[in-house]
Amino acid sequence: MAGKPFAVGRGAWWRIGLPLAAAALLVVHLAWDGGPRRAAAVSRPGECGKGAARQVGGPGGSPGMVVGSYGTDNLPRMKGKPTFKVRLTISPGPDRHALTLRTPLTGAVTVQVHAGRGGGLLAGARGLTARIDALMYEAGQAPSATGTVRVTEDDFLHLVVELPDAAVCPGVTMGDLVSQDPGGNDAADLTVVTVVLVDRASGVRMEAQTGGV
Repeated sequence: MAGKPFAVGRGAWWRIGLPLAAAALLVVHLAWDGGPRRAAAVSRPGECGKGAARQVGGPGGSPGMVVGSYGTDNLPRMKGKPTFKVRLTISPGPDRHALTLRTPLTGAVTVQVHAGRGGGLLAGARGLTARIDALMYEAGQAPSATGTVRVTEDDFLHLVVELPDAAVCPGVTMGDLVSQDPGGNDAADLTVVTVVLVDRASGVRMEAQTGGV
């Protein structure tokens, strides 16, 4: 067998060629499927790596809106790429005046994520949409995803906003959006998430922020 040139039989070509052709089609599909997402532009409020978070309103932001939680849903059991979500709770505020909003709040939200300890912008986008956060309601109690919602002292509104991949600054990971030092216990290392909600239909403008600035 030494020195004998390798030859592929007619039947073997199918076994070799078919996987190669399938792989080539997969590469083309991924390139086509991923292209629009990579090219998708966002209006980023600020320059990456610069500008510390500005303090909004009083502690926690405007009366009536608070950031309940934020983070990535990259649990092992979940499929797809990790996404960064901000969960908001809307209430009438100290004036106790009921609010009427129409969901989803399309293009009404601006989100900025700054590094802790006065660091610069890690991610941000304008024109995001806030949707009903069904996970925050008891079973069967969530409002319709589309429609008019009345916010009262007894019925708060829970919303969720997803930050698109294109909003994350170059060189920043989804993990960085939660903490610059994931192994530490110092609250100062946590990122500062600032949310501004402007609903022109109702004339409502609210701000909320996590951590200290």
